[in-house]
Amino acid sequence: MRTDDFHKNKTKRKTKNKSESKAVLIALEDTKSSRYYFEKLIHYKGLSGKVVFVEHIGTNPKKVLEAIKKHKKENPNIQFEKEWIVIDRDSFSKDDFKGTIEEARQKGICVAFSNECYELWILLHFESVNAHTSREDLKSRLNQIFREKFGKEYSKASADVYALIIGQQQTAIDNAKKLVKQHYRDYGKIDIEKNPITMIYQLVECLDSIHLPKKQCDCFPLSPNIL
Repeated sequence: MRTDDFHKNKTKRKTKNKSESKAVLIALEDTKSSRYYFEKLIHYKGLSGKVVFVEHIGTNPKKVLEAIKKHKKENPNIQFEKEWIVIDRDSFSKDDFKGTIEEARQKGICVAFSNECYELWILLHFESVNAHTSREDLKSRLNQIFREKFGKEYSKASADVYALIIGQQQTAIDNAKKLVKQHYRDYGKIDIEKNPITMIYQLVECLDSIHLPKKQCDCFPLSPNIL
């Protein structure tokens, strides 16, 4: 091998093994509603290339956390400022849900969870919620609001939801923070088993601040009580 060829190959190997830095790594529970929402948010905020979604391997909270670990193992040279999982309480067992959040805490991974489900975050764009709300109640209320405002029912499979509600983002954040304050008043902490609650606002604030000199990246369960 010629000397110049040797140096070229050596340079290629160095480039291949060079560490990369990204802002945020995200693992989602579903492949439609929240995925479409965050993909649109990232597009609108000009964050392409800074945020990475892991491959979806299951809806169970443990599977969502496993997807983070799998991605990092397969991409050891990429470092992330923050890692997030987005999960719902739904009807998963306490071990699946609470156990996943505790493991995430131990690994320094942020958890944007919702109790009962992700649709609570969407509803908070339009109104505050302060009483137990089932998945069926959320869907019914969202259908009513979407018919009145947009002439169609809410659909988890719609990629247009973010564009429709983008102007209400701060309202959703404020309403989500009200729920956190309510939890502290009622339970002295964020009780993951008590409905309603959502921490998705922390992930949204984190993404919103990526371009800012001072990032707003508080995250549950690492910094649960910062509003």
